[in-house]
Amino acid sequence: MEPLSFEALLAEAEADPGVVGVVLTGSRGKRALLTEWSDHDVWVILRDAEARDRWAARHPLRHGDPVEVVSTTQAAYAARPPARSPAAYEAYAFAHVTPLIDKLGGEIAALTQAKGRVDPAAAAEPLDDYVNHYYRSRKSARGGLVLEARFDAAESVSPFLEFVFAAFGRVRPFNKWLRWELENHPLARPWTAEELLPRLERILDGDLDEQPRLFRDAERLARERGHGDVIDGWEPDVPWLRGDPSNEGRPDEKSLQTDPP
Repeated sequence: MEPLSFEALLAEAEADPGVVGVVLTGSRGKRALLTEWSDHDVWVILRDAEARDRWAARHPLRHGDPVEVVSTTQAAYAARPPARSPAAYEAYAFAHVTPLIDKLGGEIAALTQAKGRVDPAAAAEPLDDYVNHYYRSRKSARGGLVLEARFDAAESVSPFLEFVFAAFGRVRPFNKWLRWELENHPLARPWTAEELLPRLERILDGDLDEQPRLFRDAERLARERGHGDVIDGWEPDVPWLRGDPSNEGRPDEKSLQTDPP
């Protein structure tokens, strides 16, 4: 059977009383980074489970189809997944998109917009995760384990980005969209595309001297946004993490006991 065209799918959804909304995500939904391989990632929001099951039977999700259809209920679409869960990581798909069909007078649009926002309080956990990886990287570098230090430095970038965007109440972009996001929906300095991306690239390239500089800016943002307690939880190593040369190589109490979890 020939796959349904995007236009035919929209027409069917518009006519189906069980459908309350249709949201197009991905490059086509954001109208950016389009290529000849860009498909249509379509979320069809149904009034209830019965309508969803009926729709999903007619239009099963098949990865690789030109039109990939995800069928969900209004209640499931409105639910907020637990922070840092796999579903939460998918939230950026809904950032900067507008429903193509909204039969609820703007409710689907409001739910879609909410998916791209997070409570800034959620920045605490990825901040701690970032500091953990940076701490391990700096310890390895201090011990002459340069490759191991680079591994942890690279792993620190992901929670760092999650922290920065969450501090501003926004979900972290997918890697593909990071530059586009910073250029088209900029954060305050020093988190602009022009300033931040070269710094992250230097860290990924193994420039371990960039890490304390980045940490100092992250600490400043953390304290501005009420997460100073996370930084303070890394005492007595905070001056060392800032790159204070007077603390370089100090066998602190934490290092002698055990690594952080």
